[in-house]
Amino acid sequence: MCDENHTSSTVIFSAVRTLLTWLAVLAVNTVAAHPIDFDELVIDAGFYVEQPVLFASLAGDERHVVLGGRDDKFAQRLAVFSLRSTAEPLLSLSPGAHLIAYDTGRIGGRDSLFFIEPGRIVRFDIPTGEFVEFAKVRSIYGQQRTGQITPIDFIRDVSGDELDDLVVPDTAGYRVRLQREDGTLGEEVVLEDSSAMTVSGGTVSFESRPLVSGNMTDDDLPDLAVWRGNTLRVYEQRADRRFNGEPLTITLDLGLQSEAEMRSIESGRGAMNQSGLTETRIWRVEDLNGDEQPDILTESLLSKGVFDKENDFRLHLGRLDGEQIRYHNAEDALLASSGLQFGLITTDIDGDGRKDLLVRKVRLSFGRVIRALLSGNVSLQLHFFRMTDADTYAEEANYITKTKVQFSVSSGQVDIPAIKVADFDADGLQDLMMQTDTDQLSFQSGVRGDGLFSEQALERTVALPRNGDLATTDDINDDGRADLIIRYNAADGDGPSRTVRLLIATP
Repeated sequence: MCDENHTSSTVIFSAVRTLLTWLAVLAVNTVAAHPIDFDELVIDAGFYVEQPVLFASLAGDERHVVLGGRDDKFAQRLAVFSLRSTAEPLLSLSPGAHLIAYDTGRIGGRDSLFFIEPGRIVRFDIPTGEFVEFAKVRSIYGQQRTGQITPIDFIRDVSGDELDDLVVPDTAGYRVRLQREDGTLGEEVVLEDSSAMTVSGGTVSFESRPLVSGNMTDDDLPDLAVWRGNTLRVYEQRADRRFNGEPLTITLDLGLQSEAEMRSIESGRGAMNQSGLTETRIWRVEDLNGDEQPDILTESLLSKGVFDKENDFRLHLGRLDGEQIRYHNAEDALLASSGLQFGLITTDIDGDGRKDLLVRKVRLSFGRVIRALLSGNVSLQLHFFRMTDADTYAEEANYITKTKVQFSVSSGQVDIPAIKVADFDADGLQDLMMQTDTDQLSFQSGVRGDGLFSEQALERTVALPRNGDLATTDDINDDGRADLIIRYNAADGDGPSRTVRLLIATP
C-alpha cells in the first residue's frame, strides 16, 4: 500500500513538474513574442531646439522631422530633416516676425507645412522654396510676433471624417472651415462664445477655450463644444457639413463654480482664508467609455491649509436624453485620495476601446514639505485605474508603482522622471515606460486583465533630459509602434539642447 502511494505521488509530482516546466517555457515565449527594442537616431539641429517635434511626409513618401528653436543670437530657426538622412536639413528657415505659428497637416491628399500670418494662412512649398497663400482668415494673431514661433494645432480633423480641417482661434471665437473630399475648404463658420476675454490692470488678453468633439445631439454626426464654468456650449454639426455657429447651452448640475466665481477665487487667493475651501471645476471633457458621447471628469480640491490639500476626480458619463446630451449630478465613478492627485492622463491601456486612467499622487502637508526640503526628493506614486465593463472605475487602483522627483534647494533645479504609457511593441496593449536612473529606462509590457503590466521589465540605457516631460511618444514611421522622442534644455548642457534623440521601435 505504501509502495502504491509512493508510486502515485511520484507520478503526480512528475506530471506537475512537467506542467510547470511547460508553463515556464510558455511564459518566456509569451514575453519574448513582443520584445521592446529600438533603433536610435540623433539629429543635430545646429540650433537650440525649444519647440515640440512635428512629423509629416512633406516630400514624397519619406517621413520628415520638423524642428523649431533659436540660434545663439536668439533668432528664430526652423528646420526639416528626412528620417533617411539627418546629416543636412531638407529645409532651413529663419522665420521672420510675420510668421507667427506653424503646423503640419494633410490637405488635398498631401502633407504640407503651414504658417499663420496676420490675416492669412500660408503653405511652404518645399520644391520651389516659396510661401503660397492657402487661405485668408482673421485670427487672434492679428499682429507680428515679438517672441518665439510655436507649433499650434490649427490643421486637424474636427468633423470626424478623417480629413484635416482649418480651425483658427479668433477674438470672436474659433473660425472653422471643413475640408471637402476634393481637397477644397468649405465655407467659414465662427463658433460664438468659444473664446474668453480678460481685463486685468489695464491689460486685455484673449484665450481660446478647449474645443472638444463628440456626438452631443440626436444624430450620428460629431458636434463641437466648449465649456464655460458650469455650462457646456454645443455647436451642432448639420447635414450640409457645417457647424451651427450659435451654441446650444447645457447647464451642468455638477457642483461646478461659474466663471465669475472662479475668477473671484483666483483674484482673492492671497487674501482669503483657504482653510476648508473647496473648488470644483472641469478637468477634461472626452469620450472615455467609447460610446462617442463626451464624458466629463471634474476635480474637487479641498484646502485644509496652505500645505495640506487633497482632491478627488469624479466621472460623469454623457448620455443622450432626447435631442441632446445630459450628465447626472451623481458621479459614475469617484477617485478619492488622502493626498494630492495631479497630471491625470487618459489612455486605453488594455485595448478594449475604453479609456483607463493614470494619476500621479503625492502626500502634501507641512511636515512632508520640511522632510522633502531636507532630503531633496519627493515620493511620487503612480496609480492606474482600468475602466470596467460597467463603464466605471474601481475605488482602488489596479496597478500602483512609485518613483521620486529630485530637486536641489541651492540651485532650484527639479529633476522630473520620464513616465510614458504607449504601445511600443504593436500588440494592442499599452506598455509602461518609466525612468529608473539618470540614464536608465524601464519597459514593462502590457498584459490582459486587471494587472495591466508585466512584472518583468526590460532595461535600456539612454541619455535622458533632467525634465522627463521633454520625452514624448509618437508613431514616427506609421508602423503601429510607438516611438520615443527626446528633447533637452539648458539644464542638460549646450550640446544636448541642440539635438533631438529618436528611439524608433523595431519589429
